[in-house]
Amino acid sequence: MWRKNLNRILNGASAIVIFILLLTGSADAERYVVQKGDTLSYLLQDYFTFSEVNRIAQERKTKHPSEGLKAGMLAEKGSDSFALLLSPDKEVKISRTPLGGADVALITYPTDTLTTLIQGEITSNLFNAVIKVGESAELAQSLAQIFEWEIDFLKDLRRGDSFKIVVEKRFVRGKFLGYGRILAAEFDVHKGRHYAFWYKAGSKYGYFNESGNPLERGFLRVPLPYGKITSRFTDSRLHPITQKYQPHYGVDYAAPIGTPVMAAASGAVVKKSFTERNGYYIELRHSNGYHTFYLHLNGFNNSIKEGSYVKQGQVVGYVGKTGMATGAHLDYRIRYKDKWLNPLNFIAESPVFEQFDKKEFALTVDRYSKMMNLAALFALNTRPTILP
Repeated sequence: MWRKNLNRILNGASAIVIFILLLTGSADAERYVVQKGDTLSYLLQDYFTFSEVNRIAQERKTKHPSEGLKAGMLAEKGSDSFALLLSPDKEVKISRTPLGGADVALITYPTDTLTTLIQGEITSNLFNAVIKVGESAELAQSLAQIFEWEIDFLKDLRRGDSFKIVVEKRFVRGKFLGYGRILAAEFDVHKGRHYAFWYKAGSKYGYFNESGNPLERGFLRVPLPYGKITSRFTDSRLHPITQKYQPHYGVDYAAPIGTPVMAAASGAVVKKSFTERNGYYIELRHSNGYHTFYLHLNGFNNSIKEGSYVKQGQVVGYVGKTGMATGAHLDYRIRYKDKWLNPLNFIAESPVFEQFDKKEFALTVDRYSKMMNLAALFALNTRPTILP
């Protein structure tokens, strides 16, 4: 019976590719980290004469002028060749030719993108669950951002909740380079099951649930990857420092110093400043009269300044405890024209997708749903399943 079910699923989802990624590199190759002050002459002295090194240096400058020697680069020394690893997919290789000369070549290796199925179960929180199955916190953060308006990850998760992710992984020479796009995801929580499918509608793209409703909004629900609510929006609160009752028109999220703080929505930087009460803070102006505020920062993203335009999700600063603060946290605030809004009750509008092909989207849902159904056949496998 299980063979029949597997064949039926594979007819719609193509085939599972089972393979072993072979690590590249010669077994006798020696790796070396380029140090400050190292020269090409020093690194090649075991391979070539001084005059040959001079010719190689001149050839490298002529052929590849932008690929210079920098501290921290990896070099790989073989029996008859020397390679300078510029990046995971690029290297300058210097080798001895059969006639006794030297050949200098810039080699670019192709990037392989594999579609993988990852599944996990919640025991404490999402980040630990993703790391437990061999993945990174980066993937957990991406998954949380997709479902941020559907699931409250600080309150809704329970032990035994589960998730499935169809995600692209990029490899160079058999080595993991990074994640690509999450193509689909399923999150089964005690309150219900949630789906996300990546789909391009005309010139726009985003994530949609199984009914075709967009999951993304004009604002992030929470402007940092993780944090615990320590103080809520209220008209009267006893301030921990002044010991006076006063309004608190924001939500405090406790998080370690240095945690990245992201722009809740795209907009312009109005203020990037410091006050005795707010500490280092940023104010952003968004469309339709909305402003957001990020207080008590430890520092800013140095690439932005007042007047800069930032995109939703772009890092604008880092959690700190500057100003009138008793501990490391972000005080996040939203103002609409002259009225302060409670960030916990604020519901952002969804973008409008005018060119949405329902039939094509239904095929997308069907394809990725079949892929995620494969998880039932590999329930005991905690490693990623490779998909077509």
